[in-house]
Amino acid sequence: MSGLFGPGELFGLPLLAAGGLVIGAIVLGVRRSRFLVFEEGRYPGLAALRRATLRARYVGVVAGVVVFFVVAGLGQYGQSIFLAPAMAGATLIAAVLVGQRLTYTRARVVGIAGLERREISDYVPRHLAVTVAGVLLVLAAVGAWTTAVATPDTAGLARAFAQSCTTRSFDGQTQSEQTEVYVSTPFPGAYYSGSMVAGTVVLLALTWVGAVATTRRPRNGADPELVRVDDALRRQTVEGIIAGLGLAVATTLAGLAYAAALAVGAKACTDAYGLGSWALAAIAFVALALALRFAVIVLVPGNGARTGS
Repeated sequence: MSGLFGPGELFGLPLLAAGGLVIGAIVLGVRRSRFLVFEEGRYPGLAALRRATLRARYVGVVAGVVVFFVVAGLGQYGQSIFLAPAMAGATLIAAVLVGQRLTYTRARVVGIAGLERREISDYVPRHLAVTVAGVLLVLAAVGAWTTAVATPDTAGLARAFAQSCTTRSFDGQTQSEQTEVYVSTPFPGAYYSGSMVAGTVVLLALTWVGAVATTRRPRNGADPELVRVDDALRRQTVEGIIAGLGLAVATTLAGLAYAAALAVGAKACTDAYGLGSWALAAIAFVALALALRFAVIVLVPGNGARTGS
């Protein structure tokens, strides 16, 4: 069984599908490349807000990549590797908020302020939010399992996976059994999951702050066209924030599940361990595909339509 479910096969699985994922990402990006159209000369403040928000998003992507590699290199034995995606996502969201905060006052014009009540649900793309929530739940389940089953390695750190394998032999007269314990490391146990949980909590909090801040950002509501365009910009921004959350969570899940799959499948001596390793690899592959989808949404903002992604 160990040869059938070894790391070589698990490593080759995402490589075989990489071309399909890239093509799918390109198709999605082309479909999303719809620009928000309005009279920019009449609403220069809104045009400035749109440009600033997009610039901040791209600056956040670059800064997030840098933060990812910096954080991933912290700690012994890569302890912060599963913290890195959350910190990168937090950097992206923070950049969007800063860019919006520095520019939104230019989108306000002199006039009679409209009385209105805006809710976060008015701007959240529901399908995208449900998808991100599903990925987050799977991450919680896989993380809880890897934390619970991890065993100490030679250094006493919870970053190993142990499995008992029983072999039977018969010498013609008597039958004997021999049990061996195989230990595989690294395994994403409690040594890694503590920082991962902390980073995810920070990321969720910042996502909530970003959605609330975008929803409650002041505006002059007297002009219906200004309201239409401003609402589209808010939906566009909230979509990017939630996609940033999804990108961080899906990337974390892909790495977590794949690392666990390698450790479980390295010495798989039963069908249960073998199938378990492939199930984890499948989760990692789906998470990777979703991470690419979220990345496209971040990099290619839509036109702020109410339907969302």
